[in-house]
Amino acid sequence: MVQENHAGEPRLYPGETLETIGGFPTICHYQSPTAEDTNSRPLIVCIPGGVHLARIFYGGHHKYRKEDFLTHWLNKAGFGVLSLSYPLDTNPPVMPATGSEFRIADWGRQAALSAQSCIDRHSLPTRSVVLVSWSMGGRMIVQFNIACKKLGLDVQQYISLAATPGISGIRSLQDMTCSAAGYFDIASRIGAFCKQLDAVDKANNERSIIPREIYLREYVGGTPINLIGLRLKYDGQGSFVQDEVTHEEDSRVFDIENTPYPSALYPTSSLDSGHSLTDKATWGFLLTYKLESMFEKKHLKDIEGTQKWDKLRALFHEAPSRMSREISGNHFFFVGENGARETADKIGALLAEGVTLQSELTSILSSAKTDGGNVQ
Repeated sequence: MVQENHAGEPRLYPGETLETIGGFPTICHYQSPTAEDTNSRPLIVCIPGGVHLARIFYGGHHKYRKEDFLTHWLNKAGFGVLSLSYPLDTNPPVMPATGSEFRIADWGRQAALSAQSCIDRHSLPTRSVVLVSWSMGGRMIVQFNIACKKLGLDVQQYISLAATPGISGIRSLQDMTCSAAGYFDIASRIGAFCKQLDAVDKANNERSIIPREIYLREYVGGTPINLIGLRLKYDGQGSFVQDEVTHEEDSRVFDIENTPYPSALYPTSSLDSGHSLTDKATWGFLLTYKLESMFEKKHLKDIEGTQKWDKLRALFHEAPSRMSREISGNHFFFVGENGARETADKIGALLAEGVTLQSELTSILSSAKTDGGNVQ
């Protein structure tokens, strides 16, 4: 059952903890794996998108089915999962609305500190994490990786769930209403989300995965404007104004050295055409430059005109397809039993493919260093 405050309003779900981390409120939810032989598995850190609490990954509302949510299937696959809600302005409130100035750098640092705390608190046998973020959550991945490095955590891979990188204007918004607490008001976004959730229900035998009144009360809220990608900030007086820091500077999206190794899951539905049509190319672009940053180019002269050079070119050209998978559905393709299970399966497949591809790259480049001009 949902925990309630003295007024009977929903507050925290079982397993959630409200904490102040990095100077801002967050709701943390850790769920341990249910499979055996999991000691070598990294911790999966799940980050939600705009206007959503991380509950979208694990559920918890009255009469919910755990099988309809991603965390359940990741646990069955042997992964511990930490889901993190960044500061939101919800009605009724589930956390203090004190994060109107929350920036992408704050987001990355808060998530990294939360991961470190989870690993220490639960005595997890790993310092490796896999970052999985949805929608707007793609904007914080570089800042997360930078903060993790400082804490001695290794981000093994990043997996996009229909996520958007930190580039200004890549997704547009209308009706920029400022809430009383200084957050971006959610009203202009909810209609499109509800339409897509209706499609999720239809794909699950007309079963309501998250009843609409519960969704509006317990899953969504106002978002700090700095995270949206429009170079706006709250002026402290009831309005949004131009931000002196560009979104690219805040997200550090083109800091390829600090970009975690990227991969992507993307939907097929026209209801989410922006991601269905572009995500493979978007994340493939960043992956290609990430791969290029992983070796010293001075060794390439030794394999020019050889089979090793041809193999390297082929690997680069194949990488975007190898490190992406499509899943039938819309922006919420990971919600509902079938989609949640398939998403968990494909996360596992992408992690395995990432290890294989990096091993192939290492093998080719090792030969370049040791074989010189005699490579065949």
